[in-house]
Amino acid sequence: MRQNIKRKDLKPGMYVVSHGLGTFGNPLVLVDKPILTPAHIDQYIPPEVDEVLVDTSIEVTPLTPEQLAEELLPHPPASTTLAEELPIANKPYSDALIHVKSFIDDVRKGTDIDCNKASPLVQSFIDSVFRNETAAVTLFKLRGFDEYTYTHSINVSILAVLLGKHLGLDKPTLLKLGMAGMYHDVGKARIDEGILNKPGKLTESEFQSMKAHPLEGYKILKNQPDLDPEILRAVAEHHERHDGTGYPRGLKGEGIARFSRIIAVVDVYDALTSRRVYKEAMAPGKALGMMYQLRDKDYPPNAIEHFIRCVGVYPVGSFVRLSGGEFGIVASANAKRPTKPQIKVILDVRMRPQFQRLLDLAALEGTDEAQDIDAVLNPADFKIDLERYFNV
Repeated sequence: MRQNIKRKDLKPGMYVVSHGLGTFGNPLVLVDKPILTPAHIDQYIPPEVDEVLVDTSIEVTPLTPEQLAEELLPHPPASTTLAEELPIANKPYSDALIHVKSFIDDVRKGTDIDCNKASPLVQSFIDSVFRNETAAVTLFKLRGFDEYTYTHSINVSILAVLLGKHLGLDKPTLLKLGMAGMYHDVGKARIDEGILNKPGKLTESEFQSMKAHPLEGYKILKNQPDLDPEILRAVAEHHERHDGTGYPRGLKGEGIARFSRIIAVVDVYDALTSRRVYKEAMAPGKALGMMYQLRDKDYPPNAIEHFIRCVGVYPVGSFVRLSGGEFGIVASANAKRPTKPQIKVILDVRMRPQFQRLLDLAALEGTDEAQDIDAVLNPADFKIDLERYFNV
C-alpha cells in the first residue's frame, strides 16, 4: 500500500517511492530506495520536501551496527575534476567528429561504412562519464552550431550513455546504447540537405521525405556484420512516440524498444538546446519544461522525470541570473538538491566580467550569502560565448 507521509515522520525501515508534485518547478523525483539508516533520509530526501510517498507493503530491515558503520564510509567522488576531464574528453569527441563526417560522406557517396570504428569512441565516452559526468555533459554543449549535422550524433550518443548509466545499465549495454546514439540519424545522409536545413515550415512532401530517414538508416545498417539488433531497432524507432503518434510505424507503449525510448528523449533535448543555421539554442530549462509537458504523451511514464534527475533541473552549462543580481554558469548539478547546484559566477549585476568564483547554493543555504537561481537565460540573447569560461 502506498501513502503520503510527512518527511519528518520518515524512519529506518520504510521504503520511499518518490517525492515532488509533478510540476516542472517541483518535479516528481523517483527515489525507489529503502531507508536503512537515519542518514539515508538526508541523503535521499532534500530538507525542503514536505511529503514523501512510501510503500508500506515492502518490508525493509534496518542495517545492523556493523553494516551501518560500513554504510557511513564516504563514497568516492568523481575521479577527475572538471578542469582535468574536459581536455581528456575533448580528444574522443574530436575523433568522433572525424568518424561521423566520414561515415555520413560515405553514405552520401554510396560507399560502405564500418560501424566497428565507432566502438572504441563510444567506449571513451563511457569511460569519461564514469570519471566525471559533469565534464561529459559540459563538453558537447560547447561545440559550434555550424557542424550540427555531425555533432548531434555525438551529443545524442553521450547523453544516451549518461541517461543509461542513471537507469542502471551496465557498461556492455551502454556500449550498444551509445552506438545506437551515434548512428541514430545516419538515414539523414540520404535526405536532401535543403530539406534538412530549411528554416521555414516543411511542405507536406518535404515532411514525408524527412520522415523516411529512420527506415533509410535501418536499410543502411541492416547488413553490417555483428551489429546488435537493439541498435538497429533504435535507429528505426527513435521517432516513435509513446501515444502512437510517432513514425515510421506508429508504435506505442511497450511496443517501442528500450533503446528507442532512451534515444527519443535525448535526441529531442539536444535538438532543442543546440544552435542551428536557422535558429538559436533554447535554454536547457525551457527545453526540459517543454518536454515535461509532453510526458506520458510523446514519452513513457517517468521518462522525462528520470532525465531531469539525470541532467538536473538546471543542467550543467545553463546560463543563469542569481537572486543577488550576478550572472553565472551551472558548473555542477546536485542530485540531492536539484534546485541548488554549484554556480560559477562570471558577471556582475551590470553584466561586466568579474573575478570568477564558485558558489555552492546548497552549502550557502541559511547563511548571509544564501542565493537562489532567479532565471535561466539564453546566452545568445546577450551575445555571450560561454565556451571561454570553461577553459579552467
